[in-house]
Amino acid sequence: MTAPREVAEVLASTPRDALLPALLENLSRSVAAADGSLPQVRLLRRFDDGHHQQIAAWPDDGAAHAHAHDTVERHAVHGVGVLEIRPGADLVTARRRRLLDETCEWIAATVRAARAMRTLDRARRDADQREKEAERAEVRAARVREGERIRLVETITTATVHDLAALRELLATAPDDVDWPAIHASAERLIADLRDAVRGVFPAMLPDRGAEETLRELAAALPVPVDVTGGLGRRAGWDIESGFYHAVAGALTTVARIGGRTSLRLHRADALVARIGSTQPVDAAHLTFALAVDAERIASLGGALVARELGDAVEVEVTMPDRSEVTSLPIGNRQIESRPVHGRVATLVEVAGLPADELASCRDALVAPVTLLVVQGPLPAPMSGVQTVLCDAAPDGALAAEIGDRDGRWGAVDAVVCALAPRRGFAAGLRPGQLLFRDGVAPAEAVSALAARAPVLAARRVLERLAARAAEEGSAALRWQIDELRAGAHELAEDALLDDVARGQAPDIVDAAAARLAGAEGGEVHVRLGLPADADAEQVRTEALAALARWQHAAATPGSAPRRRAAEVLERSAAGLLARATRPSDPAPRAQ
Repeated sequence: MTAPREVAEVLASTPRDALLPALLENLSRSVAAADGSLPQVRLLRRFDDGHHQQIAAWPDDGAAHAHAHDTVERHAVHGVGVLEIRPGADLVTARRRRLLDETCEWIAATVRAARAMRTLDRARRDADQREKEAERAEVRAARVREGERIRLVETITTATVHDLAALRELLATAPDDVDWPAIHASAERLIADLRDAVRGVFPAMLPDRGAEETLRELAAALPVPVDVTGGLGRRAGWDIESGFYHAVAGALTTVARIGGRTSLRLHRADALVARIGSTQPVDAAHLTFALAVDAERIASLGGALVARELGDAVEVEVTMPDRSEVTSLPIGNRQIESRPVHGRVATLVEVAGLPADELASCRDALVAPVTLLVVQGPLPAPMSGVQTVLCDAAPDGALAAEIGDRDGRWGAVDAVVCALAPRRGFAAGLRPGQLLFRDGVAPAEAVSALAARAPVLAARRVLERLAARAAEEGSAALRWQIDELRAGAHELAEDALLDDVARGQAPDIVDAAAARLAGAEGGEVHVRLGLPADADAEQVRTEALAALARWQHAAATPGSAPRRRAAEVLERSAAGLLARATRPSDPAPRAQ
């Protein structure tokens, strides 16, 4: 493009993906100075805290826009932010003014369309994923049906026919020579085999008395002693109990055939859990093969069956999620709206030039809930932005190493709370960046704290991912944008202070009001200041001034370095709230 054109011409001749820079370039050329020099035109997203972040620019010359110019003009772009022209251009002529207005309108429409397309793409990906999951479930269900048919046929045609043949042989003798005790034992064995086959399809006790009592009855009837401990708590849905029972019954029967003393431990968390142990040595791979049909069956219902060796012993763990227990809720839009840093990171993700797969992954990570692992505690009530995962193991160094594994059974864990005091070496064994709540914090309290911070924690997670990518690829431009964002996002400093509060390592001046001011209970202005939602502007201003005075005095008071840093963070938080309280809700664009 060498000469300015009408906006309609640019729209008609430019692909959608290249439309935004094309509009900026056309505007720059249209308002060129008399000597032919072209101003830089930048589209900036405006956040509630007054910060402006670049979405696009032409010419896009990296950090060159940081240089000072005599004049800077900003023009509102509805729903997006402002269009910045530097140095300021001559907009006296009606044509230039009309072209500027049309460009701003179409830029706003382009950004809105891009947001809508991203939402549509995410919905399509989710729909495709659900369709694939449904197809996999259908295949698993078909394999389970076939496995059940084969099992029943084998039971009837092999075991039962063999028992009938043995019974006929015993009866094919003279009446006086019939061995009635042997016949009685053979008939009992035949009835037991038939009963086992029928129970495998529909145990009579299961609908009325539940999976726990039915499993206890099964354990009592097995040929080896079985120690049953624990319990499943309240009844689950029929489909849950049925699938769980069949998997546990199959595994328990198979392990019992090995011989030796057997144990069955039942537990209820966010899932029905059974652990079957045997002191008899056995190859876990062989046991896994023997339980393949049971594993397929429970997998088709969303559960899992895993066999593992524990020294000389073997353990089979069966889990069946209870879908009545909601353990994860996505980050809500209201949470995101009160956290400007989330929008700034989201904007950076869009302009960072990431490959399509990485871009989609970062977008998903920005709305994914924070994962909290609850060690040896009850399942807390769900809250938006937090996923809870339960663990029964003792909090020691071995468990810490397992929690630190991003590809482990719990995935990438963001925070950990222990109902009981962790053992020595647990905290040191966690992955850097994982948050361990201090002793005495209840799981429900940890969920509430993380829900209030969820958008910031998600933004930090994605920012670290982008920083790792910039370092790996040696991208100076992306590294510069990340550094600029980190330097200007005070919420990141607040969140680091809240990490110290959660760990119990914050200076003593950081009390409950200070933590609330830093965003411990949410990002809204009235929440940070401890005011009701209907507080008027004067109340907000008064409280903000009082908070600012308190922390200015604390920052000026001699003390340790951590104490001073905390006071400075809180002083800036109060100053920011005061600025937001006095700033007009929609400031008019201005020349600088």
